[in-house]
Amino acid sequence: MSRRLNAAILSYTQVAVRIATTLVYTPILVGALGQDGYGLFSIVGALAAYFYMIDFGMNDGVLRFFVRHEKAPDERRQFLREMLGFYAGLGLLVCLATAAIHGLVPHLFGASLTAPQIDLLRDMVLVVGAGAAVMVAFNPLGALISAMERFVFLRTLEIFTALASTGLTVILLWQGYGALMVVAVMSGALAFQVAARLLFVVLVLKIAVGWAWPGWGRLRPVAFYAAPIFVSLLVEQIYWKLDNLIIGAVLGAAPVAIYAIGTTFNKHLMSFGTAISRVMTPEIIRQADSGADPAALNTLLIRVSRLQALFLLLVISGLGLFGARFIQLWLGPDYGLAYTILLIVLIPYTFELIGNARNILLQVKGLYWHRSLMILAIATLNIPLTVLLLNQWGVVGAAASTAIGLAAGYVAVAFLLQLRVGLDMGHYFMGLGRGLAPVLCACIPVGLALNHWLMGGWQGLILCVVLYSMVYAILMLMFGMNTYERGLVRRILGKLVPGLAARWA
Repeated sequence: MSRRLNAAILSYTQVAVRIATTLVYTPILVGALGQDGYGLFSIVGALAAYFYMIDFGMNDGVLRFFVRHEKAPDERRQFLREMLGFYAGLGLLVCLATAAIHGLVPHLFGASLTAPQIDLLRDMVLVVGAGAAVMVAFNPLGALISAMERFVFLRTLEIFTALASTGLTVILLWQGYGALMVVAVMSGALAFQVAARLLFVVLVLKIAVGWAWPGWGRLRPVAFYAAPIFVSLLVEQIYWKLDNLIIGAVLGAAPVAIYAIGTTFNKHLMSFGTAISRVMTPEIIRQADSGADPAALNTLLIRVSRLQALFLLLVISGLGLFGARFIQLWLGPDYGLAYTILLIVLIPYTFELIGNARNILLQVKGLYWHRSLMILAIATLNIPLTVLLLNQWGVVGAAASTAIGLAAGYVAVAFLLQLRVGLDMGHYFMGLGRGLAPVLCACIPVGLALNHWLMGGWQGLILCVVLYSMVYAILMLMFGMNTYERGLVRRILGKLVPGLAARWA
């Protein structure tokens, strides 16, 4: 438990670092590249997300195998060799996809982008594809390290890489380099992470690395486990990345920049939501595999969901209350529409993230296909709806389409958990909201008052955020949290401030 707690602390530290670097880095990036350049950067980012998907969601299946065979090191080493061989083939597939997209760029974006923009985008695709190929080829190393619960190393590596690559990018932007350099640094950072994971596995975990080709008997259970996960990943890309491509093809690069800013915080919100569930994934798998009854699984899901909600509700309510002022100060009036996009998309996405540990239960129970097919159907219908609403209301229409799809998928999965897993979703929602919902309702008027009465500018905004966070934290600690959650807070503070836990007790 201590290792998981340390990992959870580091996970949220990583989220804080990402948010801090985004706040500082994005205005520099937008200012250096301009709206059109940032729009191209967002388009290639969307394409890169599809390259990363070429592992077909199998990494979760690989992780599960490592967890289930944690007491059979020889079996695990052989499986690692076979997966590295298979993933090397997937890396080559990423290279082929990169070449195909490179050739298709003029046909996909020729109607909305200029000739120089087309040439730059093609070069960026090649660089991003090379980084994605390396990352995909060595994905099993990350799965092995996670299965062995060496989260501290993983989070520390990711924090260091994020800070170092951001710093290097800023220096090169100041020296006059452009969008191509930005994606080159990103790809280099991925290669560095791969090298560090490889050295950790070989030198620290003392596991030999080799390559072999697995037979179908070995791949089949991983593939069947991963197939619905891949469908879900595809759905996520439809919601979060396809809009950028559609907007770029229909409206051009500048509107993509505004939409991308409006959805920038979804990845940070996702980081908050998944920080706890990622740490708890091995434990959830063990309980579900051991045949825990629905009541026990319901209790576990409520416990994880409440921990997620404590952070997510603070973030989304803060963005709702102070987001308009923040974007105005952060990027200027040209990006004011991004606030509307942010609210439309992130409110339903918050509900989706709270309790996303349910997806692990569905995977282990063999029911993830049901979820995947339901949300795939919804996402497929969402594509023509996006085009329709985009033509009606511009980028706001694209955001509204995404919000409708997210809400429909959330309701559908809740019914699936009730009917097929046997969870009491009424009990789940009551357990989730107990204490948290009333405190949130009490905090919102406080935030509105702060927003109205405090001064403008960065000083006023920072004071609003600090005071609102303090009120939220105090009220949640006093009235929102249960005994277990207060105990966790005491333990975390005890680690951060030695001796505090004893004085609190």
